[in-house]
Amino acid sequence: NLIEGSMTVKTTRKTWDPYVILKSRDLVKLLARSVPVQQAFKVLSDDVHCDIIKISGMVRNKDRFVKRRQRLIGPNGSTLKALELLTKCYILVQGNTVSVMGSFQGLKQARKVIVDCMNNIHPIYNIKTLMIKRELAKDEQLKDENWDR
Repeated sequence: NLIEGSMTVKTTRKTWDPYVILKSRDLVKLLARSVPVQQAFKVLSDDVHCDIIKISGMVRNKDRFVKRRQRLIGPNGSTLKALELLTKCYILVQGNTVSVMGSFQGLKQARKVIVDCMNNIHPIYNIKTLMIKRELAKDEQLKDENWDR
């Protein structure tokens, strides 16, 4: 509805998947956060989930918030791009929120990096950890080990 600025999700008789209603709710949320339409439609598939992380309340000082958000993005978006490649997620920083789309494990990793960045831990440390874990996962002997040390 263009007058009220609202969207309605309805099912038809041809709808065979009841979970698509929840997925369409996520789709509307992503579109409201100005995620590109082609990217947002991927959330309707079964293996893609979305997470919207509110980062505005984590830092009280406005200047610190802007600096930490900029630190998350990095110079020319390089830190964000590295995070996208390592977590295999789509990440969009928009105002006071960060929209993340991808696998459940990728969402978990991305959320940890974003929350740590807002709590003054530079994202490059987490990116380095993710790179090491990816290399360890390739090794057949170390695949089933615990890497928490």
